[in-house]
Amino acid sequence: MTFEQALQLLRGSWYPSDPSRWMDLGCGDGFFTRALARQLAEGSWIYAWDQDALALQRIPESIDGIHIDKRVCNFIQEPFPVKPVHGIIMANALHYVPDQVDFLNRLRQTIQPDGVLLTIEYDRIQANPWVPYPVPFSKLMSIARQASWATVQKNGTVPSRYGPEIYAAILQ
Repeated sequence: MTFEQALQLLRGSWYPSDPSRWMDLGCGDGFFTRALARQLAEGSWIYAWDQDALALQRIPESIDGIHIDKRVCNFIQEPFPVKPVHGIIMANALHYVPDQVDFLNRLRQTIQPDGVLLTIEYDRIQANPWVPYPVPFSKLMSIARQASWATVQKNGTVPSRYGPEIYAAILQ
């Protein structure tokens, strides 16, 4: 995926014009952290969480006036901040979560009422070692309803060299 494709998947009208707080769960080396930073108002914060300390070191402390707070952790088990965030992005990360309904419930309670969850996932059904708990878009719609999300909307797709396309979705 190119950086321009990542930006396209994240484009939308749900970003506040004022500084806001976001989480990037399973951020890796910050590919989507950088794309998200391009969407946010100067002075915003992104909490970038990943269990790979070396990958986190490749993410700068700030990007164009957006503060990046990095944490080495397993985002599935880590308690979320008490103060709600405006949004959470999970790019190729939800497919590592065994109990996705329970996890989506936790995320919904972490996001403020007018906020969003952005997911980027492979639109595939079959598991493999790199995608142990696949989340095709049809499954995302089902588990989001079970977790009491009001809306699920596909925000775009890009081709994947590993099989079916990659999609971006917004949950509110």
